[in-house]
Amino acid sequence: GGLRGRGGRAPGRCRRPGKEQRKQHPRPRSSRALPPLLPWASSPPPSGGVSGKLPAPLAGSLALGLRAAPAGCLGPSVRGAGSSPSGRGSLPHPPPPPVSPADNHRSLLYHLTAVSAPTPGAPAFWVSGWLGPQQYLSYNNLRAQAEPYGAWVWESQVSWYWEKETADLRNKQKLFLEALKTLEEGGPFTLQGLLGCELGPDNVSVPVATFALNGEEFMKFDTKLGTWDGEWPEARTIGSKWMQEPDAVNKEKTFLLYSCPHRLLGHLERGRGNLEWKEPPSMRMKARPGTAPGFSVLTCIAFSFYPPELQLRFLRNGLAAGSGESDIGPNGDGSFHAWSSLTVKSGDEHHYCCVVQHAGLAQPLTVELESPAKSSMPVVGIMVGFLLLLIVAGGGALLWRRMRKGLPAPWISFHGDDVGALLPTPDLAKDAES
Repeated sequence: GGLRGRGGRAPGRCRRPGKEQRKQHPRPRSSRALPPLLPWASSPPPSGGVSGKLPAPLAGSLALGLRAAPAGCLGPSVRGAGSSPSGRGSLPHPPPPPVSPADNHRSLLYHLTAVSAPTPGAPAFWVSGWLGPQQYLSYNNLRAQAEPYGAWVWESQVSWYWEKETADLRNKQKLFLEALKTLEEGGPFTLQGLLGCELGPDNVSVPVATFALNGEEFMKFDTKLGTWDGEWPEARTIGSKWMQEPDAVNKEKTFLLYSCPHRLLGHLERGRGNLEWKEPPSMRMKARPGTAPGFSVLTCIAFSFYPPELQLRFLRNGLAAGSGESDIGPNGDGSFHAWSSLTVKSGDEHHYCCVVQHAGLAQPLTVELESPAKSSMPVVGIMVGFLLLLIVAGGGALLWRRMRKGLPAPWISFHGDDVGALLPTPDLAKDAES
């Protein structure tokens, strides 16, 4: 029941850094510590930037990159952009079968982050809730509302569920921000918490309650003793502050031992479809001139896929090519996008293809370089649309000017001067009556 943020192993005891180290906000000495900031987990980091790194629950499971493969460009072939196909064909070494959702989502963890000096306009406190590797909740102090994330917006929940989540997180917000005010020197500070529960092999819930200061684990909550314990002076300061809050200990124990397991089991039951959600990627492979003369850069891009585990690799004439740069990021709706690039000699681009493997694809997918004509089609379409817009706008302006002068519309004038003579004038009406 230890920290699962990195590596899945229980953290060891962290040494207290010196005063100078704490002023410089050191990064964790071990991969077992909480990260200094959880990138794009629920709200943007206080700096306002977006990190390309995965949050802790996903960091260990990402398979994105350029992998060596003895296979050729087999399987279905796709040129350019397209909806996620799942044709036939296979690689000699298919990916291992995906982990069963029941085994992959047996934890409910809340990542809480508070900063003492937030950037103007950025949140000072934010939370992301995770069911295994899948984010389902987001919260920050600017909106002050717990909200479902990604596919979980469609989960069938009781009416009061999100009100309860909001009330609990507002209470955590108060505790975290007040705790930062008790720290006197060495700031600014980043206080984080990893709170929740995990189901063991025997379906017994194990509480998780670990805290970090400036990226260093420094305190835990003991559910048996009902105390926040740590060797740092800051741990004793914050622990004493929280112990003075009415019902703080009872609320923490109730959440970790009762509320969290019930919420986890409820999500596993009502959100079964979300846990099994697989969205295959849409793919493109493009080429652009490289920075060095005589070279081009191939980029293989995957759009809107879930889960985030994805494998991209380049092949040249059926043989594994070298590796290049790659990255992955969120789309804001729960899905992900990824890309991988490779520098090749100019004129050699069409000897390469990109192979993608993903749980949402029935078979590995081969993506070939899109033709220049197809690449220019969107540009041509935009230009044609712009010209049509100018023509329509010009016609509208001409019609408006004629109407202001009392002239008929152009398409009426083109019929001759007798247009409208079918309507009797007042004099003609009198003659008709006589």
